[in-house]
Amino acid sequence: MLAPFDAASATPLLSVEGVTLQYKTPDVVVTATRRVSFDVYPSDRFVLLGPSGCGKSTLLKAIGGYLTPVEGEISLKGRKVSGPGPDRMMVFQEFDQLLPWKTVRENVVFALTASGRAMPSEAGERARSYIDKVGLTKFID
Repeated sequence: MLAPFDAASATPLLSVEGVTLQYKTPDVVVTATRRVSFDVYPSDRFVLLGPSGCGKSTLLKAIGGYLTPVEGEISLKGRKVSGPGPDRMMVFQEFDQLLPWKTVRENVVFALTASGRAMPSEAGERARSYIDKVGLTKFID
């Protein structure tokens, strides 16, 4: 029998503590999040839900290391997030991040090999597995 998960004694996989995120437009400083805090533990499923413009994507970009909080701290596996790293992957809402001349499979293979997470000999099989997992198999090529 498995013991119940005890969040009080577990170390969070992701910790967001009092995070305020801001960015500048030509006219004003926008506060996208204000003192947001939450923990995500191993095997948790965590959803950011809210209306357009409430700061969901901005918060995800900060977790990815692409934005620095003006207040608070983000930690992943006990280490402060201070910039992008090979232990994280992000697909931005703007699809111009993908290489348009490559297929879905080729884009995933490129990400795996360019990041050093897979050798070319194994990247194709791993890419197929990931694409299957997210239900995009019919678009693979």
